[in-house]
Amino acid sequence: MKTNNLMKLTGSLLLTFFALGYSFAQTTTPPTQPNPVSPHNVGVSSTHIYDVAYTVRGAVPNVYTWTIFTANSSYVKGPGAVAGVDYSITAGANNALQNINWLVAGYYVVELQETNPVAFGSCAGSLQTMNVFVGPTGTIQFSSATGTDQCPIAGAYAPALSYTGTISYPITVDVEYSINGSTSTATISVADALAALDIPAGVGFTNNTTTTDDLARSVTITGAKDSFGGDLTVGATSAHTLAVWSIPATTTIRHD
Repeated sequence: MKTNNLMKLTGSLLLTFFALGYSFAQTTTPPTQPNPVSPHNVGVSSTHIYDVAYTVRGAVPNVYTWTIFTANSSYVKGPGAVAGVDYSITAGANNALQNINWLVAGYYVVELQETNPVAFGSCAGSLQTMNVFVGPTGTIQFSSATGTDQCPIAGAYAPALSYTGTISYPITVDVEYSINGSTSTATISVADALAALDIPAGVGFTNNTTTTDDLARSVTITGAKDSFGGDLTVGATSAHTLAVWSIPATTTIRHD
């Protein structure tokens, strides 16, 4: 009886180990789940993550084949999109996750075909598709080309910005300052559509230590990127200027 029980226990353990050896392990950190009706709207030059659950059978991962097609406005597939021209793609930690940089505006269909490894039959899962619209990115510029001329103050300066089009925040704005005839550059983060361009106090944009000269100040937007790295268009009002008046060096009162 003891021998029979031992044989049953041994057989049960072997069956368990066999099952574990061929079990599926799935790990993934998915991006925002797609709306089955609406396309994924992105901007030119932006990079986005696309993925499905990563599956390993035993020690061998499944095979993931990504294909991108051009399409019409109804997302009817046309010719295949051209890597390096329409888009660029880079695998993440595994081929189930891809970083796609969209290079040209238009309509696209992304397809993903997952199959088992050859050793397990190369069985194909259901074909997955996603429609993607790549549109021109938004425009950024100053709300006004000129600020209010003012007396010197120590502190920050924040000219207002205006936008058009679709923009994903936060954005980064490259600027060039012109102060007292010298230029410098900086990159400033802007949190949302209501935020101004915050020039730090340390820049000295509104300082004037002279006693007789009114000094011109200017800040120019030279470039900007959205939160996905897409290039924003810089509008016509790319520069903002003002004058900082001098403070007279008043002497102490004298008497005769």
